[in-house]
Formats: sequence, structure tokens, C-alpha cells
Amino acid sequence: MTIILILLLLVTLAFGGWMFLQQRQELKRLNSSLGKQAAELKRQQQLWEGNLLAQEAERQRIAAQLHDEVCTKMGVLHLTFHRLRRTEPDKQEYEEMSDEINDLIGETLGLTRRISHELVPPTLEGFGLVEALEEWCEQIRNTGSADVRLQHNLERSDLGDVNSELNLFRIIQELSNNTLKHASASFITIDLHKEEDVIAFQYCDNGIGFDPDSLSDKGFGLQNIMNRAKMISASVDMSTAPDHGFEIRLTIPVMSEKQ
Repeated sequence: MTIILILLLLVTLAFGGWMFLQQRQELKRLNSSLGKQAAELKRQQQLWEGNLLAQEAERQRIAAQLHDEVCTKMGVLHLTFHRLRRTEPDKQEYEEMSDEINDLIGETLGLTRRISHELVPPTLEGFGLVEALEEWCEQIRNTGSADVRLQHNLERSDLGDVNSELNLFRIIQELSNNTLKHASASFITIDLHKEEDVIAFQYCDNGIGFDPDSLSDKGFGLQNIMNRAKMISASVDMSTAPDHGFEIRLTIPVMSEKQ
């Protein structure tokens, strides 16, 4: 009888130990699952915040253009029109002011059209990223500020959607504008190649470079670039130093990977 009780006790202890281990493993699994969910929620929050920051930066840029360019032209047009109303139609000054008003209207329409095109470039929307980049590079060459070489092996379907194309286009615009404004570079290289399940993007210039540790991200526009990179799930690697040019590399998952 004693042996039976001891055996029952051992079985009970063994079963209790097994249940304890099972519950412990289940708790670890739940903690791991919760940790993954928390990490994903944090990533989604960062992506959402980055999206908002990029949108806010875009709004501020457009507001500055409207204020500094369109509103200025409209103010001059308003004053010139009031001068015209006080001038006799048969005077030479009347004809000159009429020509001035006509020119101002044409310039204002041109500015408005340019801002509209910058919001969503028609070439990008109609023909895709590569055609829009070809057009952008030609605009840079026409300024005489720097030569640009664009290399790629992309099909339009590789990036998958207009939103991804627009974000990458904005990144390249930001980078090239920074080069033209700050780098004193004579040459820019833009490289886009599909490699298995990713698109490899590389941008470099032969400018003066900078010390990343001494530069404000906000002032240089790097934060905006990083935010847009997050929006297309791209990893970023940057290399620069004083007198050694600038290089940035993005690795972008293709559409099948994003889905």
C-alpha cells in the first residue's frame, strides 16, 4: 500500500512538473508573440509619424513657393492694375502697363503650372519613374550646374505602385537639390538596378562632402529622406566626409515582398 501511495505521489509530482513546464513554455510563447506585436506596432507608428513629417515638409515647401513666388506676382499685378485704372487709355504708359500686366499673368500661370507639376509630375504619373528621372536629369543638365548620369535596368512594374515611385522620385529630387545647393559638385551618378527580390538604389556626387555628426538632419533635409525611405520599407546606408563627396544607398523590397 505504501509503495502504491509513493508511486501515485511520484506520478502526481511528475504530472505537475510537466504541466508547469507546459505553462512556462506557453507563457514564453505568448511573451514572444506580444513582443513581436509590440515591435510591429512601434514600426507602424514610426512609419505613420514619418509619413506625417514628410507630408508636413511638403506642405511647408508648397506654402513657401505660393507665398514667395505666386503671391508676390499677384501683389505686383494688383498694384499695376490699380495704376492702369488711373491712366488714360490713349497714353503710352497705358500700353506699357497693359503689357506688364500681361507678362505678370503669364509668369504667374507658369509658376502655378510648375508647382502643380511638382506635386505629382505628369511624366511620373503617365509614364513612370524612369521617364520622370530622365526628364529631371535633363533639367539639371540644362542649368549647367552639374552633369548627371542615370543608369538602370528597371521596368515600370518593378516598384509596384505610383506612391512608391513618387516617394523615390522625391528622395532623388531632395538629394540632387542638396548637391546643387551645398556640394559644389560637377558630377552626379544615379543608379537603379533590380537584384533578385530588391531594388538597389545608389546616389553619389563628387562634391565637398560633409561631417554627418556636425550637420543638422532637419537643415539638410536628411530627415525627410529617411522618412520617405521608411515609407517604401527601404534600408539606408550613407557615406560621406569632408572633401570626399557624398554617397547614399537604399535597398528597396520589390512589390511581391511588400505584400
